[in-house]
This record gives sequence, structure tokens and C-alpha cells, in this order.
Amino acid sequence: MKEKEKVSIIFVCTGNTCRSPMAEFLFKDYLREKKRTGDFTVSSAGLEAAKGDKITPQADEALTILGVKHNPERKARVFTVQMSLDGDVIVGMTDEHAMRCDSDNAVSYVDLIGSRIPDPYGYNTQAYLVCAEQIRRGFDKILELGDQKLKEKLS
Repeated sequence: MKEKEKVSIIFVCTGNTCRSPMAEFLFKDYLREKKRTGDFTVSSAGLEAAKGDKITPQADEALTILGVKHNPERKARVFTVQMSLDGDVIVGMTDEHAMRCDSDNAVSYVDLIGSRIPDPYGYNTQAYLVCAEQIRRGFDKILELGDQKLKEKLS
């Protein structure tokens, strides 16, 4: 039996310790609520990530406050050429992130919601909660893009 086609969604920021891992865990939570987890693989990476860095304590705390299942020990991943080739939908937190992914499948939050997602690094948990709310604003459009890619794969 052939494995079901899945659409790969990759969130990208700079260091993969704040915005993109929060987006990854928040989007997985969003897909669980929509009962759509079987259609997508969701991951994140950083353009300048230091391998082995963990998500920031503030990102961990914000996700905990929001009741989002996540791994506080999750290690940062570096965005690779292979990811740019394999990602069906690559979502940059800023226009620069999307451009640097060098993929026709890359979009930025500016494209999705009209503004970039500011980096909360170095700020308190409240700034991370605001960031999470901004990230969530793009989810319906990201799901639409994912569904378009799913239709293409199935046709």
C-alpha cells in the first residue's frame, strides 16, 4: 500500500530558537484542532542556527502558558539546500528569510498577513506571547497554501 502523500511545511527564522520553533509547535496544535495532522509534516529551521541550541526559556514558557504541546529540549536545526528543495510550503518570518530560502515555494509573513514577525529574542515572555499571536494570524492562509499543494500532489 502506498504511503499517503503529505505536504511539507517548514517555518524559517534566523536562529531557530524563538519564532520558527514556536510557529512549528503552534501550527501542529492548529492542525490537531482541525483534525488535519495526517496531511502535513511540519518542521522549522534557522538560516543562521547554531546546532544544538535549545528553544529559549521564554518560548518554552509562552508555549506552556498557551497549552501547546512542545519539546523544550528541541534542538535548533540549520536550514539546508535539501530543505529548500523538499519544502512544499516554506514560511519565512520576514521577507529576507523567505528570499534567503532560495525556493519558489517560499512565502513570508508579509505576504500572508501584511507584516513581518518581529524577533522576540532578548525580551520577556509577554513579548513571546504577542509573537505567538502574530504567528497564528497566518495559519488559515498557510493551510490554504498547503491544501493547494496537496491537490497538486494528488492530481
